[in-house]
Amino acid sequence: MVAVLFVEDDAACLRALKETYSSCAEETLFVRDAGAALDTMAERQVDAVVASARLCGLGTPSFLRLTKQHYPRTARIALSNPGDRAAMLRTAPVANQCLSRTCGPEVLWRVVERTTALHGKLFSEATEKLAAEVGTLPSLPASLIALDAALSNDECSLAQIADIVARDVAMAAKVLQLVNSPFFGLRSEIRDLRQAVAYLGIETLRDFALAGAVFRAFTPSSLLPDGWLESFNAHALAVADASAHLVRTSLAQCEASMAGMLHGIGELVVAERSPNKLLAIGVEVAAGASPDDAETRHIGTTYPIIGGYLLSEFGMGYPIVEAVTCQRDLWEGAPRDPELADVVRVGDYLAAQERMAARYEEEFVNLALQATSPDDWVCPSSQVLELDEAAQERVGLLGAVRVYRQGLVGMR
Repeated sequence: MVAVLFVEDDAACLRALKETYSSCAEETLFVRDAGAALDTMAERQVDAVVASARLCGLGTPSFLRLTKQHYPRTARIALSNPGDRAAMLRTAPVANQCLSRTCGPEVLWRVVERTTALHGKLFSEATEKLAAEVGTLPSLPASLIALDAALSNDECSLAQIADIVARDVAMAAKVLQLVNSPFFGLRSEIRDLRQAVAYLGIETLRDFALAGAVFRAFTPSSLLPDGWLESFNAHALAVADASAHLVRTSLAQCEASMAGMLHGIGELVVAERSPNKLLAIGVEVAAGASPDDAETRHIGTTYPIIGGYLLSEFGMGYPIVEAVTCQRDLWEGAPRDPELADVVRVGDYLAAQERMAARYEEEFVNLALQATSPDDWVCPSSQVLELDEAAQERVGLLGAVRVYRQGLVGMR
């Protein structure tokens, strides 16, 4: 039974919400302000909260931040007026989803169902127990904290956003590298940060900056084999590249690349905090165990769920959180258009195939190569993925895979 709480301080809008959504869920609740919503959540479990993006008083960003802090299992959705981009940007760091209030019941309910289902995976007792054992997550860099603060300010301009990026030399260099990358295929190089920010869009900019910060936040234990981190980074880059080649538009390529880069972040957390468990999992998977079974046996949950949980806690955009969390889900229904999780899964499969082909070739040349190469311990699940052409076709990616492979052959 799903309970959804609507929060709207405009009486006419609240009435319209009641008329539209009262019968859409098993249980719907409607309140006039953020304080009443927090009181309601203190008294009973709420699966999702749908709040106006411009609440008076406490304000929507603060309200959703408190909801995230005290009721992490509750999905957070913000509704803004059409064209009110400023309100959407203010809520982006703390809302799981930001929608136009004219999206309609079908769209909103589909988002509620998907978001609550994702939260059910991310905030299980096993995940929360592991999070407690892992301890406090690394702090985000000051530049990202400043960026979030700026987004919460209605009067913040692109020039101010560009100034914040410019203070972080590494971030500024990466932003310019991204906007001038083949993803966007610009005819002339962009060198001005303000122009780069305007071109990328602030949501993409924030996710990109956050992806780099999270990736650098964890350092594998020295107990792991020499070269493990190099192998991990190489695989992450390969998955990012393969994933980006499976989609068409520049922004979709950017998003797919970030999701591919971050797909193994849960494994990186375990590599830092519990290296012995990571090695034990690798041994079991190599011996034929299911990755999900081996990981659950040793850490109580799976690498993708740890990764999704971490990214969710840091405020990464919902599409990437969902893709990382659901990357092992295999669609068995009627053929459909690919989702980001499908792209990451297939990208991981392609990268693993290339890695194993290169490994076999190297072993043939160098018979003395040790069987315990760091590659054996990196993303073991990718080495046992089975994605035949029928599975690729069911998620609309078979044609893209064939084009990608033809490109690889052409480069050889």
